[in-house]
Amino acid sequence: MGGAQDISKAELFRELGFAPSAELEHALAEAGLSNPRKPRISLDKREAVRALLEGAFFRVCARGDCQFKAQTLAGERRVALASGQDRCEVCGGSVNQRAIDAMIEACRSAGWSRVCVVGGSPSSRRDLDSGVGKRLELRLIDGTKTRNLKSAAADTEWADCVVLWGGTQLDHKVSNLYRGDHVVTATARGVPEVAATVEQAAKRAASRTGRRPDR
Repeated sequence: MGGAQDISKAELFRELGFAPSAELEHALAEAGLSNPRKPRISLDKREAVRALLEGAFFRVCARGDCQFKAQTLAGERRVALASGQDRCEVCGGSVNQRAIDAMIEACRSAGWSRVCVVGGSPSSRRDLDSGVGKRLELRLIDGTKTRNLKSAAADTEWADCVVLWGGTQLDHKVSNLYRGDHVVTATARGVPEVAATVEQAAKRAASRTGRRPDR
């Protein structure tokens, strides 16, 4: 029986974007994070497991072209099957990419070129960054690390839009630092949801003035 303080390892793997496998289990055992005979793991180890797996493995979906590209893109990391196409580090999932493309088009129409994202898991921020590429300037802020008012004000001044990624790893003491008429909040945790939030904000801005004044 599991308790409130632990989680199924298979569930944790999927939460982190990986399909459960013996290879992941072995990595945890080698790092001293888990006994392979135990199906569950303490929630206190979640971030340690995340850091280990994301540092050692490259998530890729089952698509042949993604599998091929992963051999080059993975670098020193080992290729591992992603829990779903949306967690693939090559394509980011078609749903993710469509949402990101729509966001970029809306930003261009509004004259926006800089977006600051506050929060999200490390893997989600990487998925967003990968999908955007060089088409927009992104500033990705870890919502779990201490940030001061001066830094937050600089982020807000720099960006055409600041989006607080709600429902993710985002401390209130961090999110509360960001204020302004171009600060918006995404209420769901997925990449498509945060992209859609920016898209709608850009469309509203374009309908009003077309472009925020240069700063």
